[in-house]
Amino acid sequence: MSGLPPGLTVGSRVAVRSRIAPPPPSGPTLTDTVGELVGIDATHLRIATRTGEVTVARDRVVAARVIPPKPVRRGAPHRAIGVEDLHLIMTRGQPAIEESWLGEDGRGWLLRAGRGWTGRSNSALPVGDPGRPLPQAVDAVEAWYAERDLPPLVMLPRPAGAGTADDALGRLLLDRGYRERTVAEVLTGWTDTLLDAPVPAPAGITAECRDHVDDAWLAGSSPRVLEHRDAAREILALPRHQVFLTAHDDEGSTAGVVRVALSDGWAGVFGLHVSPAHRGRGIGRWLTVEALRIAAAAGASLTYLQVEPDNAPAQHLYRGLGMTTHHDYVHLALR
Repeated sequence: MSGLPPGLTVGSRVAVRSRIAPPPPSGPTLTDTVGELVGIDATHLRIATRTGEVTVARDRVVAARVIPPKPVRRGAPHRAIGVEDLHLIMTRGQPAIEESWLGEDGRGWLLRAGRGWTGRSNSALPVGDPGRPLPQAVDAVEAWYAERDLPPLVMLPRPAGAGTADDALGRLLLDRGYRERTVAEVLTGWTDTLLDAPVPAPAGITAECRDHVDDAWLAGSSPRVLEHRDAAREILALPRHQVFLTAHDDEGSTAGVVRVALSDGWAGVFGLHVSPAHRGRGIGRWLTVEALRIAAAAGASLTYLQVEPDNAPAQHLYRGLGMTTHHDYVHLALR
């Protein structure tokens, strides 16, 4: 295999097909290895499987792909993934400029700073054990953000229907004077299912596809992005594998934009925005489906996105495609 696919990085869950050496006199000549990629160099891959670590020579690999994390509950893969695992994937879709772990790297609390653009890039995300009692952990979060002259903000994932006070950390934050700010729902679905219904291009609209953010895409983004253009440009350059779609009308004006980030077999839809002058023409739906076609071709079998519960047009669009609620999260900030 001359090269490995995008996203095949240490920490990913992978499926690797390779030639058996030496080849058997009869029977299968290929074998599949599934597990976490724990090491990669110029000659070998090291994969932690259920039965132990396996080393695979790169020159014997005939196919390899990133697959979603192991399910933690029964059901379709996009529903069965754990909340914490899905959030770790989502952070790769929109990382922060500065990140630091409280507790074990990859399984503690992720502290993120992104020059004030979006709660996702400027909040503490508790996805595991912070390595200390909760009050001291919150103290450490507040000190970390104070050092960066940012207000402390915590993103608290919750099962659908749960309240902030139902969670031990949520109760502690409320008791310390934190207040709920934005709530967002995380919707998921099978990528192929979302593409079942054909969506023709609106009349006079074409799309330009790039693997990096450019001025035209930024110019067509939401007012919030434009308000933080420099920080947005820096953050949007960080994900390793992503696609930016910009829709233009027949006069060359930007009609809408969307971004899709690819990681661990998932496609994350971000930043969908349609110009007010072009709304009501189905451009948002068309852009979303076109982005997912690209994602599916790149091997992303599952899709996630984040949407506010009271954003009725977006809820109608995404649920109309077949996406369903996986969980929600709330941002909590000091008054």
